[in-house]
Amino acid sequence: MKKILALTDFSENAQHAVQYALTLAAAWRAGLYLLHTYEPPVLFQADASGGVAPEGAPGLLNYTLMMEQSEALAEASTQKINALKEAISASHPDIAVTAQVTEGFLGDVANDLTEKAAIDLVLMGIKGKSGLEKILIGSNAIKAIEGIQAPLLIVPENADNVLPVKIALASDLELLSEGTIAALEQFFNGLPVADLLIVNVNMNPSDPVNQEKVSAIKAQLQAFNPVIHFLEAQHVETGLETFVAENGISLLVFIHHERSWVGQLFHKSVSKQIAWNTNIPVLRLKG
Repeated sequence: MKKILALTDFSENAQHAVQYALTLAAAWRAGLYLLHTYEPPVLFQADASGGVAPEGAPGLLNYTLMMEQSEALAEASTQKINALKEAISASHPDIAVTAQVTEGFLGDVANDLTEKAAIDLVLMGIKGKSGLEKILIGSNAIKAIEGIQAPLLIVPENADNVLPVKIALASDLELLSEGTIAALEQFFNGLPVADLLIVNVNMNPSDPVNQEKVSAIKAQLQAFNPVIHFLEAQHVETGLETFVAENGISLLVFIHHERSWVGQLFHKSVSKQIAWNTNIPVLRLKG
């Protein structure tokens, strides 16, 4: 049975992402894990000169008060996540739900749980604005996007809560790893997807080297009925956005490795606190 891990901070966009996770879980007959993390208390604060006051110095924060606040936060978060679990179990009795609140850094905790529970997909929501305005995400989410190793589905708050039926893969035409192909196969299984659109920006399709790459990647992905699209654009980002809009794409896939233009684009976007300028989910696979 597949397992989905939904990260939540109990915000509206996180709740929307959980609903999207439930739609996938119903199609896959998957179990759902809910995870909320809160970061450990900071035991030091900057002193007047800009340095850091060591333990016992006047600049030290009140440790007892901080621990009390941390415990209160954990208790409140546990109540919220248990209430969410109960609501999901009532509305989706066929989906097994597990809930967890943990102190720690989001990416580290998610990776640890992914390994221990054999999670297949991590899912998180991000906050956006209407139309194609930029989706702004907080620093905690940025760290998670960069650090989470499992397949990561990023769900904008305005994404339609429907199963993806038309999926595009942003590609630099480099061969995919066996692990990446396996992750794609697992994601496609049980979804009403007829074929996979592979989109490349600003590479010459008549170049013999690129033609060989196309043949190779088609052979690799033959199980997905791949259809290759070449397009030109002043910027890769705008080219992909236009392709998504004009072709009715319901989910966009990135293979994130630093050597590729896709990896560099994704890293650049994350570093600017911009995940993507669209209202469709983005599946990030690490190459």
